[in-house]
Amino acid sequence: MTTALIILADGAEELETISVSDILSRGGVQVTLAALSDKNSTEITCAHGTVIKAPCLLSAVKDQEFDAVVVPGGYQGSLNCQKSALVKEILKKQQKSGKLIAAICAAPGLVLAHQGIITDEEVTGYPGTTKGIKNLNAAAGVVTDKEHHLITAQGPAYAADFGSAVLTALKSADVTKKVREGMLF
Repeated sequence: MTTALIILADGAEELETISVSDILSRGGVQVTLAALSDKNSTEITCAHGTVIKAPCLLSAVKDQEFDAVVVPGGYQGSLNCQKSALVKEILKKQQKSGKLIAAICAAPGLVLAHQGIITDEEVTGYPGTTKGIKNLNAAAGVVTDKEHHLITAQGPAYAADFGSAVLTALKSADVTKKVREGMLF
């Protein structure tokens, strides 16, 4: 079974979290939505007030292997992931294993760059949060770097395309095409 971990922190962007989870699930990926919480709570308040109750805490799945780790954006959610030693540990382990890391919106700059996951790979991200990224492709909505097992996207408007790119990397273009057709894209 193909698996993906989506890290959910207070302040995460709702659309980037739920749409990616939905697209991956429709494509047959087993998605684990895990809460990063100092309060030991699985209830996360997203950037625009939506409360999502994750099935588990991130700390409970930190030792599991995943085919992909996804970091949604949202400014505050990205800052919360940025300062988390647990998120850094999970991302470094994922990178070392050569498995997919995907980040959208503020997460490429505030999380991946800050945690040393990206150095000179081609990436994109939300304007204003990408300062210091060496190989920024500010014109692209979604960037897939197959060599470094990395997918990044600019923000909420690209959430479905981002989720589709992650699904393609995990499954195939044919699976993604079927999912998108079923969603009337």
